[in-house]
Formats: sequence, structure tokens, C-alpha cells
Amino acid sequence: MAGVINIGEANQGDAFYRYKMPKLQARIEGRGNGIKTNVVNNVEIAKALERPPDYVVKYFGCELGAQTKFDKASGTSIVNGAHESARLSELLEGFIKRYVQCYSCGNPETQVKIRKDAIFLKCKACGATSTVDMRHKLNTYILKNPPEEKVSKAEKKLKKLEKERLKEAAGENLDKEEKKRKKKDSDKKKKKGDTETETGSGSNDDDADEEDTAGTDDVVWSTDTSAEAAKRRAEEQLTNAMAAMVTQGNIEAEAEAARKREEKRRADEEAAKKAAAEEARKAARKREEKRRADEEAAKKAAAEEARKAEEKRVAEEAAAAEAARNAANPAVQLRHLLSTGKSAREVAVAVKKLEVDGGLAGRMRVLYEALFGEEGDAKLAPLVAKHKAILKNLATEPASQIAQLVALEHLLGVTHPAKLSQVSLVLKALYDEDIADEELIVAWFDKGAAGKVLGIPAAAAKSVRDAAKPLVEWLKEAESDEEDSEEDE
Repeated sequence: MAGVINIGEANQGDAFYRYKMPKLQARIEGRGNGIKTNVVNNVEIAKALERPPDYVVKYFGCELGAQTKFDKASGTSIVNGAHESARLSELLEGFIKRYVQCYSCGNPETQVKIRKDAIFLKCKACGATSTVDMRHKLNTYILKNPPEEKVSKAEKKLKKLEKERLKEAAGENLDKEEKKRKKKDSDKKKKKGDTETETGSGSNDDDADEEDTAGTDDVVWSTDTSAEAAKRRAEEQLTNAMAAMVTQGNIEAEAEAARKREEKRRADEEAAKKAAAEEARKAARKREEKRRADEEAAKKAAAEEARKAEEKRVAEEAAAAEAARNAANPAVQLRHLLSTGKSAREVAVAVKKLEVDGGLAGRMRVLYEALFGEEGDAKLAPLVAKHKAILKNLATEPASQIAQLVALEHLLGVTHPAKLSQVSLVLKALYDEDIADEELIVAWFDKGAAGKVLGIPAAAAKSVRDAAKPLVEWLKEAESDEEDSEEDE
């Protein structure tokens, strides 16, 4: 049968197992904070297990630590949160092992019995009584919400027969009372008729008659030895005994019911006290946890503030040191002068006044660092045209041109080696803008040790010249062609 499985995981492979239940079906509803899981066929499962459906959904909540809701009218069973059917099926197996299957024979045909603060499973198959482990949270709910007592067909039949018997006994008692009353009335009427018919008799006869009549009236069943009287006395005694038994049974039943009610009241009071004590412990534990969490958060906040203050102090010190270095850095000073919009002549005068190592080459190094040192990934050749007025003002003599070429060598070979490939383009721009003559470019190229005045390493000087070689060869060829054309003329 589709959707029906054997009760108990150990019985799933048994095709002839007679205890079945529907396969659990769960549907996730809602989203965000309102997401929940609807156990669609919880009522059918609980009916197959012969357990209240609210027990099953409450067990899920206890195991998952989630709130649950069961609507008796519609049978809707809700577990807060998103839970897959497979996970709920695993939990249902735990419920079956704890609260359904007999601990002795494993049969699921058991009844839940509650005595005082203990829960038992009475097995209908083997007769064993299993004691449920009272440490589970669901036990508190079961004690507060005990299952309804189900009366078997045999017990119903016995009760019905007992009720009919009581009715018959009451009816017989009424019939006997009615017969006794009628007999007395009949005897009185008979006596009255006899007295009226005996007129004219003497006083002695009247006395004798009265004695006879009195003798007849004084005859009661207890002294009558006739068979009919004996039979009636036996019936009366039997009826009285049965009535006494029924009365005693009712008294005992009422006493037992009162005792159970008192036990339940005491159990409820004890459970309420335990629940209140547990709630108080939980509240105290939560307060302590909150206090510790607040202390920990305060410590972390203080540590974070201290860390930020330290970082700020270090940053401020670094900024101050950087500012001090910049104040002593002539390139930074010159860059600041350029930002103020000074003329090319004024900038050239400021460069000539710089007091740095390396003499003229050192002053040109500062100029090139100020003009090209912080341009990022920008191409340097177009910047030559941008700053040509300043560069020309400082390239009026061959020595100053050579100094600019050495400064360029330091910039691309030492300060910004990543831009080494732009050497030829920058030299071409200096040549096109008449900042450096071709003879001086060739002379700088041929003199590999020209950068020693600025401390340029030999390897860096060689790398710069290797990058500039195509342009220098082009300049040399152009110069040779010009000489050949002059000789031809």
C-alpha cells in the first residue's frame, strides 16, 4: 500500500507485519522568521500508534528545541522552523521506541498508564509493564495532559450487563413492595367484611373473633413456615445482599475516584512546584549568562576602544613622521611650489637654489622626482611636453642637459624601475622639445658611469642604456646620414 509503512524501524523488512502506520508527510510553509513545518498527517500517524496527536508534535518540539502548536479542531500540527520529512521521521522513530513499543517484546500495542509521577506502558500482547524513562521533557506534558481512558468492548459489555441487573433488581424490589401492600389491603377489607356480617353475637364471641383476627394479622413472613414464604424470604435476602454489594461497590468506587483525584491534585501541585522551581533556575541561569555576556561584551568593547586608540596614536605618529620627512624632502617642497602655480622661471630659480647632494645633477634629480615621481601609471613622454617650459629653463647649457639625462636615469633606473621601458619615449620627447641635443644624448649614452654622481648602481645604469639603445642608434644613423649628405654637397 502506497504511503504505509511498518511501525518500528526494526520491522521495515517484514512484509507480513500487521502493525502499520502512514509514512510521515511534512510541508515547509512561510519564510524568514515566520517559517514553519506542517506535519500534514500527524493525526493519522497518532491514530495508528494509538497515542494523542499532540504528544507526537510536542515530542518533535522537545527534540528540536522548537515551539509547537496543535489545533484539536482541524488537526493542524505545526513545528516552528524548517524541518525535512526525513529528520522528522527519525525523531518519530525515537517517539515510537520511547512511548509506543513494549520494552520487553517490541510490540506497539500498548496502553499508557500513569501512577503518581511515573508513566508506564502496559503491553496487551505479552502483559509486561514497561517503565518510561522520566528524564525526557515530554513526560511533564504527559503528566499534565494524561491520555483519555479507553474502555474495551468486553468492559463495556460487563458494565451494560451490570446496569441491566441493577435495573431488574430495583424493579423486583418495587414489585414485591407492591404485592405486600396489596395483600395487606386485601386482608383489611376481608376482616372488615367478616365483622359486618356477624351481627347479634355476644361479647364473648366478639372477643374470640377479635383474638382470631388479631392472630391472623400477626402472622408475618419471618414466622411463616410455608414453602411460598420461605421462597419469598430467600428472594428478599438475595435482593438485599445484592443491593448491599452494589452499594458497597459504589462506595468503594467513589472512594477510589476520590483517592485518584487527590493523588492527581498532589501530583499537579508537585509538578507545578517543580516547574516553578525549574523556571526560577532557568531565569537565574539566564540572568547569570546575560551578566557574563554583558561583562564579556564590555571587556571586548574596552579592548576594541584601546586597540583603536593605539592604532590612531600609531597612525598619528606615522603621519607626523611622514610630515617631518616631507618637510625635509626637497622634492616634496618643490612639488608644493609647483602646485601654487608659480611660473617656469620662478620654479627654475627655486631649483637652482636647492642645496642637495650631487650638485647640478642632484638638483635635476629633485626636479624630475617632483615632476614625474607621483604620476602613477601615466605615460611620462606626454608629461615632458606638459612641463617643457620648466625643463627648457633649466637646459640652457650642455651641463644642465647632461644633468637632466642623469636625473632621468636615476628616476627610471632606481626610483621607478617599473617604467624602465619608457626610456626611449622620454628621450625622444626631450629631443623633440629641444630640451636635450642629440649629441648630448649620445654622449650620455656612451658614458656609462655618468650616474655615479647620484650613486646609480652599474646594473641599473646598464638596464637604462639597454632600454635607450634603439633611440640612440636611430640618432646615430640620422647623424651619419646628415654627414654623408653634407659631403655629397
